[in-house]
Amino acid sequence: MSVLEKIRSKSGLAIVVVGGALALFVISDALQSNSRLFGGNDTTVGSIDGEDISVKQFEQAFEKNIAAYKQRAQTDALDQNTVDMVREQTWNQLILEGVMESQYADLGISVSNAELLDLVQGEEPHPQIKSAPIFQNQQTGQYDRTLVVRFLKQMSEGTDETAKAQWLEFENGIAKEAEAKKFNNLLKKGVHATSLEAKNVFASRNRFADLEAVALNYFSVADSTITADDAELQSYFKQHYNKYKEKDNLRKLEFVMFDLTPTATDSAAVQKWVNDQYAQFAQSTNDTLYVDANSESKFDTLAHPRSFYPEEVQAALFSQPVGSMVGPIFNNGKFRIYKVSGIKNDSTYQMRASHILFKIDNGDTAASLKKAQEVLGEIRRGADFGEKAAQYGTDGTASRGGDLGWFSEGQMVKEFNDYVKRGRKGDLGIVKTQFGVHIVKVTEDKTNKTVCAGVLERSIDPSELTVNAVYNQASQFAASAMDGNEAFETAVTANGLTKRVADNLRENDKSMAGMAEAREVVRWGFNAKVGDVSEVLSVGDKYVVAKLVQVKEKGKANFEDVKERVTADYRKEKKAEQLLEKATAAVTGASALQDIATKLQVAVTPITSQTFENANVAYIGPDATFIGTVFGTKTTGKILGPVKGDNAVYIYNISRFTDGPNGFDAAAYQSEIQNQLGQRLEYGSFDVLKQLRNVEDFRYKFY
Repeated sequence: MSVLEKIRSKSGLAIVVVGGALALFVISDALQSNSRLFGGNDTTVGSIDGEDISVKQFEQAFEKNIAAYKQRAQTDALDQNTVDMVREQTWNQLILEGVMESQYADLGISVSNAELLDLVQGEEPHPQIKSAPIFQNQQTGQYDRTLVVRFLKQMSEGTDETAKAQWLEFENGIAKEAEAKKFNNLLKKGVHATSLEAKNVFASRNRFADLEAVALNYFSVADSTITADDAELQSYFKQHYNKYKEKDNLRKLEFVMFDLTPTATDSAAVQKWVNDQYAQFAQSTNDTLYVDANSESKFDTLAHPRSFYPEEVQAALFSQPVGSMVGPIFNNGKFRIYKVSGIKNDSTYQMRASHILFKIDNGDTAASLKKAQEVLGEIRRGADFGEKAAQYGTDGTASRGGDLGWFSEGQMVKEFNDYVKRGRKGDLGIVKTQFGVHIVKVTEDKTNKTVCAGVLERSIDPSELTVNAVYNQASQFAASAMDGNEAFETAVTANGLTKRVADNLRENDKSMAGMAEAREVVRWGFNAKVGDVSEVLSVGDKYVVAKLVQVKEKGKANFEDVKERVTADYRKEKKAEQLLEKATAAVTGASALQDIATKLQVAVTPITSQTFENANVAYIGPDATFIGTVFGTKTTGKILGPVKGDNAVYIYNISRFTDGPNGFDAAAYQSEIQNQLGQRLEYGSFDVLKQLRNVEDFRYKFY
């Protein structure tokens, strides 16, 4: 639970806002295009071919899925990540149904009652039914069809309408899955690979080229030598417009954060609370009620072994009688007071030991045993056990002096367990196990004692007064940041704040730079206009004020947004032109590749056993364009080029092509190609259909 949630749950007081900032924010919020206060009534969460999916429709499906998830998980408490996951699944479910049902109808795809019956209670049913424990034979552990038949008969004759509805929903899901499988199989059946395609794939892997090349890398020309004004860049941008189209709706935000950090006064108040509670807790006659009423966590009624409690309180808790107080202890941002509320004896022991493990190399047990005896002798003569563990230990405990901590009886291998169980605190010895040879030190006497402790805990969190002060600071900043185009930047500087930037945010992103849970900020960004400054937004344990500085729309390209990319591409194009001209001059009159390399002051690069499938050029890097040019060439023993590649301009000489074996299994290659195409169709067809059906996602307006 965040700091803000804790404060709100414990106080009915509203956060005080100073300087009239609240009024400004109410007015600005009301003027937002989606505000319900001034007639905004957008209730559309998405659409398919212009047919709206309403918020109500989406919420009904979502609540249904949430209820089903809670039942499967046997819990009523779902964290935010799980809720977000179910919401995403609900969206995909609605889109899948909206897009695919018409496809199934047009193609005549359906699942008959007989098919569904076979999927539910056939000899080879749906995997979920086949693997369900309720349908497993207790003696054989195998799927038993008769158990399914009996279950369905009992359910149909019973009166539990909820169970019947859930089963029908399950059957409906199986039917939809079967329809999707039929559709995908239909697509795959439409794919065919010819013997010529198989031959080409075989050749791309088994035809080798040996050549030499002179490469003029584009990076050899300094960027500073290529200049262009905006007119030239815009001309290039228009010629290659499709290259720069955005694939998603994107936003860029600038923002500042106001952290809710406890003050010294807050810490002192908690310290006083702890001191006051100590005496009252000690006098309490009902520890359960006292902890439940005053602590941040409920009373734990179970008795636990020593290892359950923090190291710093173990000794005190397990050496004092019922009613004894331990603490206060401060760690991980919390004060804790412990009270021994009950003592019991368990059926198994808890033990503690340290060890130094000498592994057995190449089966030489004698050598490991000898080394262990030598080190044990040093320890008996006064050497520090922890230092020797750090020096000789060969497992993860070496870094902590060999300490294994507390462990339950039976947790370690038998030889090790028995030695520690027999021993007393301080005992030292050598034990051989399947893991090697151990020097073992018993660091605590075994115990079967367990303690039930009442724990009164309190975090040092910002007080309501501190939260109010931070909120007021954020409010005043937001009010001043709204006053004109440069106001946000001016306010950042004037307040000595750090401006952060979140770029390329997508509609349904939930996090952004410096914030793991920033959904509210992202949602605001997609409902704002460029230049808008947000109200104070609550994000976890901080407040945020954001400004929308850039909007990138899907399917469009804005020159200013992509100017850097355009400039880089333009430079690359001009570098290629310069290097092609330079290479052409070097080729003129040259009879050998080495002569050209000498003129250009570069080396000749040997490229051996190059295949078409592998586009990586030795010593140069990936260059599919050049490799494609090489394997499109039939001439050997002749200087060729210059040609423009992806990363360089090339002049080359192919010495030979070497073909693979004459015979190859064409059917195997055809099958491989068909499988690859089938998988691409299966995974890519839905995205294509969504585009064809004009699926639009407006969830960012609501969630």
